[in-house]
Amino acid sequence: MNSFHQDRPSDRPADRPSDRPRIVVTIPCFNEEVSIGKVIRDFQKSLPDAQVIVFDNDSTDNTAKIAQDSGAFVIRERKRGKGNVIRTIFDKIDADFYVLVDGDDTYPADEVGKLLAPVQNGQADMAIGTRLDNFAKESLEFLHSIGNRVLLKILNLCFHTNLSDILSGYRVFNREFVKNVPLFSTGFEIETELTIQALMREFRIMEVPVTYRSRPQGGKSKIRPFRDGYRILMTILMFTRDLRPMLFFPALSLLFITGAFIPGFRVIREYLQTGLIHYLPSAILATGMVILGILFFIAGFIIHTLNHRFNEINLVLKRMQK
Repeated sequence: MNSFHQDRPSDRPADRPSDRPRIVVTIPCFNEEVSIGKVIRDFQKSLPDAQVIVFDNDSTDNTAKIAQDSGAFVIRERKRGKGNVIRTIFDKIDADFYVLVDGDDTYPADEVGKLLAPVQNGQADMAIGTRLDNFAKESLEFLHSIGNRVLLKILNLCFHTNLSDILSGYRVFNREFVKNVPLFSTGFEIETELTIQALMREFRIMEVPVTYRSRPQGGKSKIRPFRDGYRILMTILMFTRDLRPMLFFPALSLLFITGAFIPGFRVIREYLQTGLIHYLPSAILATGMVILGILFFIAGFIIHTLNHRFNEINLVLKRMQK
């Protein structure tokens, strides 16, 4: 259960004209006492009319106190994991435009206007601050950089897109996106899910190059390359399975049927030469793999049909809501 340091931001009276779009800067934080004060001040300067809300992910240091002293509203999310924090943001915060940024001072506040502009102008539903073309040498460790690019290529291949950074923590969303995208991830794979959900629900994505700075002295990355990389890869594969079944299951089917030739070649050759089958275990294994391959293809076709029907229902419901 979430505990709040102050009143919910959406419950407080606004200090601006009612006809002005409401912008909220949301900052997920876990043990960021070194940088959070500067991040808050920078965004207060760059967006003086926006509300800055820090989501303290059960930090064990002075993150929450420093954030509160710096003029931000603080909401504590006790379920650890960045995905849990962003799900809370989407559930609890009411705004017209949402800025999402990490609390480690790696993303410059003075570039937030570049991300807000396409969303405010109606050109995009989500703007992503892409980092991989302009980052400080110390900001991305070698494993992080390699992992980012490998996972990016896998996602682009699975979803037939050409994105350049799927793991950026600097994003802007409009209200329609936030209120219509269900989120399930609990950890750092949340950015991947945000991107995939946008692609599959046909929200418009715009990538905006931003500077990615090194962390201030004393700041540490919370990402664990192998564990979090594995979870991100599994997220991509699971969404491919669920949302692109006629790519995932036929590929799996082809893998099993092709693999059946390894034990089956010797059996087929023997049968053609002698009319007998002596390698019975190999024959059973090959036959089983072919059957599994056929079943995977059929499963993909069935799931594709169900998805098509659910998409039709969603389209009708959206029209009824307008």
